[in-house]
Amino acid sequence: MRLSHVTLAALGAIFLDTPAQAATEKSLTLVAVFSNAAVPVKLIAIILLVGLVAGPGLALAKPDTKWLNAIARSALPLGFAAAAYTLLAGAVGIANLGVTPTLPVLAPGLAEALMMAMLGLLTAGVARLAGELTARRREDASVA
Repeated sequence: MRLSHVTLAALGAIFLDTPAQAATEKSLTLVAVFSNAAVPVKLIAIILLVGLVAGPGLALAKPDTKWLNAIARSALPLGFAAAAYTLLAGAVGIANLGVTPTLPVLAPGLAEALMMAMLGLLTAGVARLAGELTARRREDASVA
C-alpha cells in the first residue's frame, strides 16, 4: 500500500513541534505559541528572555557596558533568525501540503514569528537603554 504525500506530511506533523499544532487550541496565547514552537525557537526565546532580564541587572551591578552592548547587538539578529526559521518551516509545510491552508491554521505560525521578532526588538531596546543609562551615570560620576 502506497501512502500519499499528504499522509506522510500529516504523520510527520504528529512527531514534530510545528506552529500548526497550536491551531487545534481554542484561544491562542503567548504560552500556547511558545509551547508549540520548535526546539531551536524555544531555545532562542529563552536566551532572549534571559537577556531581557539580565540587561537591567547588569546595568545596576557593573558600570561596564561591554555585556550590555553584546546583548543589544545580538538580540535583534537572534529574534529575526528565529522568526525566519518559523516562516521557512511554515513555507515548506505549505509547499508540501498541496492545498491552501486557512488563516486559523496559518495564524499560530505567524504569531510565533512575530513574537520572536518582537522579543528580539524588546531585548535589544532594553539592553541599549540600560547601556546608555549606565554610560551616562558613569559620565556624571566622573564629572562630579
